[in-house]
Amino acid sequence: MASLFFFVKKKDGKLCPIQDYCKLNEMMIKNRYPLLLISEMMDKLGSAKYFTKLDIRWGYNNVRIKKDNEWKATFRTNHGLFEPTIMFFRLTNSPATFQWMMNDIFKDLIATGVMPAACLSM
Repeated sequence: MASLFFFVKKKDGKLCPIQDYCKLNEMMIKNRYPLLLISEMMDKLGSAKYFTKLDIRWGYNNVRIKKDNEWKATFRTNHGLFEPTIMFFRLTNSPATFQWMMNDIFKDLIATGVMPAACLSM
């Protein structure tokens, strides 16, 4: 089953690519890895004396899809089928997968209390 791919015009006139993963997301087993609300994270940061902000914007789209599972995220275009190797937005488990990865990368800092796990979602 391949998902649809199309463009939506943004307010500034630029085109935004969209993969419609609605049908795939309905069939997915949901990853229940905990994600905190931004308001809760801000409360935790409020009492911090020092903090660092990490720019992880491009990291999200560099998370590899598990080997041999790429076919699940296949979408079709006018030029045929495309099987991505990296995680896209709109896949139901993308946020939880990314949060788990950030917690794993920073587990040593989390364990020492230097970095609260709740702050990694920011």
